[in-house]
Amino acid sequence: SSSWVPPMSGRIKPNYGSMDGYTAIPTEAKVVTNAPGESKAGGSGHRDGVLSQLPKELSQYLVFPDPKAHLRLSSQASWLDHICCCLCLPYALFCKMVLVRQGQIGLTWNGDEPRIIGPGRHYLMSPTHSLFAIRDISDPVIIHGPLKIIRVRVGELGFGIDTENGNPVLLTAGKHVIASPTFKFNSMLDLTLRTNELGVMKLVRVETGCVGYAYKRGELVILQPGIHVIVPPDRFGSILSTQQQTLTLPEGVHESSDYVPLKIRADVFYRIVNPKRALTNIRNVENQIRETAVSTLAGIIRSSTLNEIANSSKVTYSKPEDSKAGGEEPSAPPFFKHVHDQFLAELHDHMLNDWGIELHNIRIESLKINDARLAQDISKQAVQVSQQEAKYRMLQKQAEVIQVEANNKKTQTLKEMEAKTECIRSKADADAAAKLKEAEANNTIILRRAEAEAKALVERAKAEKEAKELLGQGEAKYAESLAKTALGSDLAKLRVQAEMMSGLNQVAYVPHLPQILKQTAFTSPLADPLADGKGK
Repeated sequence: SSSWVPPMSGRIKPNYGSMDGYTAIPTEAKVVTNAPGESKAGGSGHRDGVLSQLPKELSQYLVFPDPKAHLRLSSQASWLDHICCCLCLPYALFCKMVLVRQGQIGLTWNGDEPRIIGPGRHYLMSPTHSLFAIRDISDPVIIHGPLKIIRVRVGELGFGIDTENGNPVLLTAGKHVIASPTFKFNSMLDLTLRTNELGVMKLVRVETGCVGYAYKRGELVILQPGIHVIVPPDRFGSILSTQQQTLTLPEGVHESSDYVPLKIRADVFYRIVNPKRALTNIRNVENQIRETAVSTLAGIIRSSTLNEIANSSKVTYSKPEDSKAGGEEPSAPPFFKHVHDQFLAELHDHMLNDWGIELHNIRIESLKINDARLAQDISKQAVQVSQQEAKYRMLQKQAEVIQVEANNKKTQTLKEMEAKTECIRSKADADAAAKLKEAEANNTIILRRAEAEAKALVERAKAEKEAKELLGQGEAKYAESLAKTALGSDLAKLRVQAEMMSGLNQVAYVPHLPQILKQTAFTSPLADPLADGKGK
């Protein structure tokens, strides 16, 4: 059977056997050190986002695939293999026939030499030639003695060690075929992890919101966000978060000033603002903050009485500046506000100036009496107080309900009265408008009637005037005609006398009356009815 035998040194030399139905394995590489961005074949530079972020110290350990080298494997047995198989048919059929499927390769040992066979049916004629394993050609790592076929995905690095000189070997993205007994492959490096081991070296990834620290030549060095490599004798410490963190204090029992045991559980919020100062002065940051916070909290409890602590069970409060701005009192009970203010007053400046740690807040999650009997008595009293408060709230609610009902009834009555008033006002306005229209109509009628009557009176007056004028003219003509005769004068006197006597029932004759009348002076000539025609 034809197979490929890797050389133990130098570049891999492929065996050009039959190529029917098989695609060559691309890209082989040799354990060498290349400059970053250059391939072994000296082709165009190859650089991706991963390589651009690596520290410069690792550039001498990068190995790139060789695009010109190919590995070709035989997929079918030669005519010599078939002749040998016929001669040794039983042995070949039952012991030395190997079938490699498409997409796989066979790993064999011929004595102490590793060999690779391609897809097809193979007959291992040599007694020392045996099958070791069949592997999928797509496996990321195939190791067969000194031969290593390694496929590195984009975003990863393959890591191995050249045991001849002890240098690390970093395989970039691509397919590497390495035939070297001194090369040892370790693992694929996941560069998203915080730390990766490169033998004795360490690759450290620091992200935003964190800092790393290491000791170089015995001095503390803060590692800013980025990728760093730590080479002995330098030593990597750890990674610290510079974001706000919450530290839960252990639940502890502390006595108040009146010797009442209290069990308290709280959380502390802090942030490391000066990592170098914190690491220089403190061995264990969290442990130091925990012990300091517990002792400070115990001191605050010891300086307080049970009466101060039992004011309320609320655990949240408003900041003083917020309450002043809103004009309202803080929502926290006095004791919890006192704990918060005193805790920050005692520790904030000390931790910030001496340790480089800013203390933001303390939150008390629970606070209860640790004495069961005392807690039961206080609980009973609290129940009674709660019942009284509930009764008071109920009475207060009832009074509020009565007040609201009265206000609603008052509002409803006012609305009804307003509606009635509006209705009456609307009706009065309508009646007034109707009466106004009627009065206007009557005034129009009266005005027209008065105008008609006035016109009638004018016409009547004109007629009477004309009649009187005509009557006067007639009487004047009649009087003129009568005055021309003596009879007419007598008739006129008689007519005047008749008019004077008209309406009288009796007439008395006074003999001396004519003489008296003659002696009487009249202001008008017509006043003397007995005067002569001459007007005397």
